[in-house]
Amino acid sequence: MKTHRKPSWETLLPGILLAGLVAILPQTVSGAPTPSVEEIVQKIDDLYEGDTSTSELVMYMVDTNKRQRVRHLKGFGKVFDGYEASLLFFVSPAEVKGTAYMEHDWEDDARDDDAWLYLPALHKVKRVASTAKSDAFMGSDFTYSDINGPPVWDWNYRIIKENEQIDGHDCWVLESVPKPAKKQKVWDETGYVKRTTWVRKDSYYIVKGKFFVKKGKKVKYYKVEGLHQVDGVWTPKRQEMVTTKKGRVEHSTVLEWRNPAYNMPLDDAQFATQAMERGL
Repeated sequence: MKTHRKPSWETLLPGILLAGLVAILPQTVSGAPTPSVEEIVQKIDDLYEGDTSTSELVMYMVDTNKRQRVRHLKGFGKVFDGYEASLLFFVSPAEVKGTAYMEHDWEDDARDDDAWLYLPALHKVKRVASTAKSDAFMGSDFTYSDINGPPVWDWNYRIIKENEQIDGHDCWVLESVPKPAKKQKVWDETGYVKRTTWVRKDSYYIVKGKFFVKKGKKVKYYKVEGLHQVDGVWTPKRQEMVTTKKGRVEHSTVLEWRNPAYNMPLDDAQFATQAMERGL
């Protein structure tokens, strides 16, 4: 597995909220040094996701009137030399069946990632512009940037709390804001002006988040449930993103993971744009 990579759809949101402000923290009670901010961020960035991955996902979207829409998806991922490819197909219902989204995340942060969306009604694969990645992903509370993770080091980052329990697990609480020179780029690509995340110390997995949205001054809340290991890869059972404004819930999205598998053979050709048109 690569030693420097952006998290992709396999971890979905854990890849977001990373930055690069170095700070040296106090030693722990045992005398062993607490990891620096830079080391924690790098550990999150290097989180092992498998050389290949497949999973079935169910997406539940609930609006302010408690009306629910359900989407079934199939996901694939593979690590290539220099980049990581991820591909999502919508399986049902009928109005979204055959829709596909793919991204190639380049290891070189100086290179913009490539992303494509295929809409069956148009019979055409279209490129997703970087400025569109802050848009909602297929009507959900997750953005395109949430799904794939923005460049890691576009953010300044600090620890605001060294110990906080989440579901019985000790976490660091981290805050990130865009670097001044990257502010407009970050706003365009993510839509966020500030983010707070809770990182489990045993896995370096982001299990909770609070994201401040620039447009409309909304706040989004993220959480992970049922984090466990599958073939040595940390995998959630459930992820939720809730969008609020002035303390009132506007919309929410839940992703349930089913039958995840890692390090199984996957054909390289499956991650070309032509595969999006062919479908499952």
